[in-house]
Amino acid sequence: MPKSMIRFLLISAFSVLLFSCKSYEIANAVKKESSVKEFQNQYFANPETDYVYKAHIDVYGNELSGIFIAKRINDSIHRVVFTTDFGNKLLDFELSETDFKVNYILEDLNKKIVVNTLRDDFRLLLKVDYVISESLENEECYIYKSADKKRFNYFFVNKTDGKLVKLINASKSKEKVVLGFASKNSTFAENITIQHKNIKLKIELNQISNQSN
Repeated sequence: MPKSMIRFLLISAFSVLLFSCKSYEIANAVKKESSVKEFQNQYFANPETDYVYKAHIDVYGNELSGIFIAKRINDSIHRVVFTTDFGNKLLDFELSETDFKVNYILEDLNKKIVVNTLRDDFRLLLKVDYVISESLENEECYIYKSADKKRFNYFFVNKTDGKLVKLINASKSKEKVVLGFASKNSTFAENITIQHKNIKLKIELNQISNQSN
C-alpha cells in the first residue's frame, strides 16, 4: 500500500477518534457563577394531583394512543398507568430513582429493551429533586447541570418566566434524550414531548385535565 494512502487512513482514523471523544457542549452557553445547588422539577411533584394526558407513543415500531396518568404516591414513588381510550390497560408501573415495579404490561410491549427504555424515560420525566453541579446560561435560559449515573441532565429554565422548557439527558459526548415542555405555569406542563436521538422512540403528552383530589 502506498505511503500516501497509509498516511490518509491514519489521519482519517485519528479524526474519527478525536470527533467521537469530543465532550458534549451546549451551543452558545457559557458557565456562570450561581448559588443554585438543588433543582426541583415541579411538573409532577404534587401528590394531590392526578396528571392526566392524551398520549401517543411510537416505540420500536409500535404506535400506541391512549390515556397517560401519573400520580406521585409518596416522596420517592410515582405510579404511571397507560390505557387505551376505552380504558383497557396497556401498562402500569411504579417507580422511583432506585426501585421499579411492573404491575402490568401488554404482552406485545413486554420486551426487556422496551420496558427498560420506558422505565428510564419515566424516571427522567417524573423525578423531582436534583443536585446541581454546574450552572450555565445562554441568551434565553439558565441551564443547570446534574449528574445522572454515567450521564448528565441539563435543565433549561426560561429567564423571563422561570419555567422549565427543556431537559436534555446526555452522555459525556452527545445528546441521548430530549424532553420539551410547554406550560402556562411552573407546576403543570400542558404539553410534553420525549424524543430519543439514537433509537426510534417518541412520546407525546397533551393535557386532558388537571384536577386535584
